[in-house]
Amino acid sequence: MATEQTPPAARRGQPDHPRLVLASASPRRRELLAALGARFEILATDAEEDDAAPPAEVLAALPVIDLSLADHPALRAWRKAHAAAAHTGDAVVLGADTVVVLDGEVLNKPADAEHARAMLTRLAGRRHTVYTGVCVLQAHGQGLALPAPPLQLAVAMADVTFRPLSDREIAGYVATGEPLDKAGAYGLQGAGGGFVSEVRGSYTAVVGFPLVEVHRMLTAAGITGLRDPATTYHQWLQLQGKELLPCPPTLP
Repeated sequence: MATEQTPPAARRGQPDHPRLVLASASPRRRELLAALGARFEILATDAEEDDAAPPAEVLAALPVIDLSLADHPALRAWRKAHAAAAHTGDAVVLGADTVVVLDGEVLNKPADAEHARAMLTRLAGRRHTVYTGVCVLQAHGQGLALPAPPLQLAVAMADVTFRPLSDREIAGYVATGEPLDKAGAYGLQGAGGGFVSEVRGSYTAVVGFPLVEVHRMLTAAGITGLRDPATTYHQWLQLQGKELLPCPPTLP
């Protein structure tokens, strides 16, 4: 379990402003949450390896998507948030998880460079779907959920189309190392974004942190002072040096 805290001055807010904890070590999620204007702490766990049966109330709240329970990104996000909540005390805890699906198969992080090459070869010239699940829960003491609201789960998605890729392009990209810790073996926000010809749906869901859903859920949980998600998306893209894709079909 990894923990990190923002400086005390950055965390200091109004007395009625809940503490916010991000249950992720992802630099991109941290970057986008900060771009939304949130003050937060980081507490990452290894909850992805947990396969215990979730509570009935979690199962009942899961958005319906055509994936197995083990692969459901909102359930994975809940596992991360719930594991972190056991160590936070009173706080709003935010978790997220992303899965890439091609032909009904979930493409997780590649095991090695050869696995990454095989994934990218399959994705080249085709359309796949990316789902990011988000969980926001109110933690108290040892991770007990409290009202207002006790648990929020959501899924954002996008269809992503890759242009055709040569073996040389794939090999060069794999050699950078970027694909090795990315679901589907590519990062839209990095060099892998050059392979993408179209995104239909939420761009930031493909990045792994859907701003519209995160903004809505955190606001419902009492987090105030957040920036508009569409404005945040545009400004973040500009900082990345990326062109704005047509909108619609590409959304924040």
